[in-house]
Amino acid sequence: MPTKRYLIPGYVLYFKCAMCTECCKRWRITFDRQTVEHYEKLAAEDPELAAMLSDGLKKSKNGDANVRLKNRIKTETTGIGEQGEALAAVDAAVCPFLTEDGFCAIQKKYGVEALSDTCKIFPRHIFHTERGWEMALTYACPTAADTLKEKKPVEFYQDPPGFDFPDLHGQYGRIGDFLERKKAGRTGYFEVEELLIDILQFREMDIDTRLILAGIMADKLKDGDVAGVRRYLRNLDDRLINQLETIPSQPAFMLKLVKEAVDKRLLSPVSESNMGKLLELAYNRLKLLDEAVISDEKVQRLLEGYDKYYRPHIVGASHVYENYFVNFVFSKKFYTHKYMDAYFLIVFFYTLIRFFALCACMADERGVNEDVLVGVIHAIERSIGHNQAYYEDVLRQIKQGDYHRLPYVVSLINL
Repeated sequence: MPTKRYLIPGYVLYFKCAMCTECCKRWRITFDRQTVEHYEKLAAEDPELAAMLSDGLKKSKNGDANVRLKNRIKTETTGIGEQGEALAAVDAAVCPFLTEDGFCAIQKKYGVEALSDTCKIFPRHIFHTERGWEMALTYACPTAADTLKEKKPVEFYQDPPGFDFPDLHGQYGRIGDFLERKKAGRTGYFEVEELLIDILQFREMDIDTRLILAGIMADKLKDGDVAGVRRYLRNLDDRLINQLETIPSQPAFMLKLVKEAVDKRLLSPVSESNMGKLLELAYNRLKLLDEAVISDEKVQRLLEGYDKYYRPHIVGASHVYENYFVNFVFSKKFYTHKYMDAYFLIVFFYTLIRFFALCACMADERGVNEDVLVGVIHAIERSIGHNQAYYEDVLRQIKQGDYHRLPYVVSLINL
């Protein structure tokens, strides 16, 4: 059997599960068909597993199954009721295969190879390419989000010694060979990916300028001229960089975009308490998004907060954004989407993160730091960052308003 090949960033290589069990709660968990069939064979000889499957899975017509999540009473209490009774704490929407001691009952009994693709993969994004198995992270996992605090630039490892990963049934992305990439219009994709990461890690520029430069590159790549982009980057000078940094901002447009996106998605029932707290700040306490029309007064308060709590402090936390952007690129968003669509998505999430981080800092009257950014990123990723349908809905919304053109997108960055 041929040896597996891997291309792994350091933050994935050194990631270790903290057993917080957050991945086992409050979102849909799907078991693939091959896993369900394997469990059914095991259950024929294991009455305990058979009972768990009968109670915990809902099979679909194509053979896969959704896990029936259930509320679970915690051992601790939340307080005392009106009659003096202890109020039980409830863990909402928990996977029934999660044991009281924080282990997966199936993995505990049959090993990691018995897990479904969903459970093996999280919190990773996995693609199989001609370079091997490539992995990034989703920051919906709090331990994964903590890797954003690494101050050294991300390094990548080809076939790192001792690294291995369980076999998967098919729940991963694929980037084919040269001919397949040519059919997809992505002949030079890997070179594009490397260029984007090089730009985003170029610390002689501030993080906003790097992001703007990545957008110019994405815009020029519409014609597939990677060599032309390289020539353009070689000819960059300070004058052009200064022009990029002084492109006029449109804070009212930024607030309008955030409000439309948040109103459309996040104001449906929010099960994540951290995201709920951020929404409470933005809508009720700071009253930045509470009205249909964004007034000049709200824009002015936002800018004053930005100048006081964000701008003077962000340099010390910009590595968090750099790591977030590199992971976004290595998650293959620029392969699965058109270049400018992927670029808008990265700017859109940057805009959300910066806005809610600023809200948190304004409410607490403190400067932004890496803990604030990581907390906001985790809250957003846990609520919407893994939702592909939301990505596509955002892109449709922006294109309808013709706001996906590069000058509009860049104006979101320069605040």
